[in-house]
Amino acid sequence: MANRLQKGKRFRRDEAEALLPQVHTSHPEAEIVAAPDMPRIVCLCGSTRFVENFNDWRKKLTHAGIIVLSIEIVTTQARHEDPQHNNGELKAMLDELHKRKIDLADEIMVLNVGGYIGDSTRAEIEYAEANGKPVRYLENIG
Repeated sequence: MANRLQKGKRFRRDEAEALLPQVHTSHPEAEIVAAPDMPRIVCLCGSTRFVENFNDWRKKLTHAGIIVLSIEIVTTQARHEDPQHNNGELKAMLDELHKRKIDLADEIMVLNVGGYIGDSTRAEIEYAEANGKPVRYLENIG
């Protein structure tokens, strides 16, 4: 991978596009609009129980020259020990922070492993679609 993002060189959007799953959205008019000379920005959404998938896709997309926004606080404790679920104020703040990441992104990619989409992820999808962001899913939503 030769320095595609080197100053003065054009970003190869077609190479990055080939890595991403197909766009599925309830808003067919949603269109990916990014500056042609800048990398696409993708926000990963999904359950924190799929932390390995987040790590894998963060790496794949970054290696493809895509800017990735993702979850940052993931704990491996049982749900009742997880500060994110024990502390409603912290959970609300993290959810709001993730919406701001969606605002910054050109699109979101939902890591719906095994077809699973939880309440928080569903809210993020609705937020993205309400704001005209294209939504991609790791697995078909049938």
